[in-house]
Amino acid sequence: MSILNYQLKSSIFAALIVDTMLGRLKYLLVALILLAGCRQGSVDSPRLVELDSLIAVAPDSAAALLQAIPADSLPTAADRAYRALLLTQAKYKADIHAYRLDTINLAVTYYADGHDKDKRTRSLLYKGCVMEELPQLDSAMYYYKYAEDMATQSGDTYHRGYALMRMASLFQSKYAKKEAIEYYRSSLSCAQTIHDDYDALYELQELANLYQTINLDSAFYYVDQAMTLSLQMDSAGYDYCLSSLASCCLIKKDYRQCVDNAREAINIASDSVAFFKSCHWAAQAYAMMGKKDSSNYYFNLAKKPKNNADRVLDLLTKSVVFGDSSSLIASGDLADTLINSEVIVSLTQAVSHYNYTRGIAVAKHNHLQTVWFLLFVGVIISLISLFAYWGKRRKEKRMAVTKQNEINKLYLELKEISQRSESLSQQNKELSQENEKLQALAKKVQQTESALSAQQDRMDKDYANLENERLKEKQLSKSLEYIAGLLHTFIQQSHELKPSEFMEKFRKGFLETPNGGEVDFWYTLRVQADQVHGGAVERLLAEHPDLNEKSIRVLCMSALGFSTEMMATCLQHKSDYIKTLKNRLKKKLDINCSIPDYLKQLGETR
Repeated sequence: MSILNYQLKSSIFAALIVDTMLGRLKYLLVALILLAGCRQGSVDSPRLVELDSLIAVAPDSAAALLQAIPADSLPTAADRAYRALLLTQAKYKADIHAYRLDTINLAVTYYADGHDKDKRTRSLLYKGCVMEELPQLDSAMYYYKYAEDMATQSGDTYHRGYALMRMASLFQSKYAKKEAIEYYRSSLSCAQTIHDDYDALYELQELANLYQTINLDSAFYYVDQAMTLSLQMDSAGYDYCLSSLASCCLIKKDYRQCVDNAREAINIASDSVAFFKSCHWAAQAYAMMGKKDSSNYYFNLAKKPKNNADRVLDLLTKSVVFGDSSSLIASGDLADTLINSEVIVSLTQAVSHYNYTRGIAVAKHNHLQTVWFLLFVGVIISLISLFAYWGKRRKEKRMAVTKQNEINKLYLELKEISQRSESLSQQNKELSQENEKLQALAKKVQQTESALSAQQDRMDKDYANLENERLKEKQLSKSLEYIAGLLHTFIQQSHELKPSEFMEKFRKGFLETPNGGEVDFWYTLRVQADQVHGGAVERLLAEHPDLNEKSIRVLCMSALGFSTEMMATCLQHKSDYIKTLKNRLKKKLDINCSIPDYLKQLGETR
């Protein structure tokens, strides 16, 4: 007995030690979670949050306000890093080239822990922008790729698309068209996903320009998409779209269309780039059409080139307008110098280097996770083994107590079941009597429903008969009105016809029509008009199946020589309205002569 007591006390003591260890571990985990939550949920300064919103609408004002806030005046490192990020972003958006690497590096270093994924992505993205302006293009490409990767991981489609657009712009500036097209198309997909119309419009326009010398059909496709989107945005960037379309038409040698698009772009141009290029496209197209005066005018209208790409276009236009071969050679030499293959290779290597570095980092991270996982599994297995032994001892003791409790419980349940059986037997007898009463009541209800159904059928039949009588009365009234109008029409025509002709026409047009119906009369009129013109009426109606019934009636009456007043009387409209119907019908059928003359010509060509 003392041995059992000793074992019991030892088991309880071991359980208390394990429970204490687990309790401390739980407290440690809770503390770590709370610390992580405090770091994650750090609140930014409301003033900085307001300036962050201001950058989108007034970046120059936001830059001035941020510059006026001394970094030392901000109490926390989080606010100082946030200010550094916003200041760099505002200056870039406002096109202020006073960047400092130490400013953006402060934000990149602070957000490197990855708690605030949005600001980490933005800090990497705008560091790439700063490196591009320095210029350090390979470093810029590396940080753009880094930002694009971070945005992809966090599901930030907007900043991923912006990073892709910046990478495409780098390749485009070095005339690496294949790479630029690839990144612009990926960026366009992101912009369309989040319905960012302004970025999508810019990317469509750039894709159209890049495809002009590669695939003209693709260039026209992207120009068309850009123009459609521009019109949906109240013509934003429409002048640039027209300029791109003029360029495509010039390459296609459609000089007339090129001139029309270029002149329209010049008239509405709000963008200096669109104005400059449109003037040159118009000058080249007029030169190819042999109109030297117009060509010289638009060449002189263009402003002076601002960059090397504009100088290439200026020299090329000069060679076309003035036939200056030296300008053509100079434009080719300048274009060759702009294509820096070494820089293109360097940009591609920057992307490859990032992918390689990223792969190594991921491998190290996975290895570290594996080590921690194995350590965690070892601790868990040890704890499970200890608990298994202790649990086994407790289980053996509990089983005996549990079995006795189950026996007692089964005895009590058996007694309760016996009592409930007697009660259920009595309730079953009462329910049987209630069921008999319900069956009798259901039979009465069924008889009542049958009677009501028969009465409802009689009422429905009477209502249907009444509706038929009303419909007949309405049809009779309509027929009487039609007969009165028709008689009035024939009476008005009687002074133009001989009595015998009038009686013959009246008999054929109305008296022989079954029931005097309106549909049969117009069908007879249509058949008569078709016979007069040798089947031309039906041929014309087959070619234009979209004509409505009123247009067909006007066509048939015109074919039979009805005057406008006669048609107005038959159709119960004013003469001016009948003239309008005839003009619309002639325009729809593309007829320049009268309808009877056209039907006569159509019948003769049969």
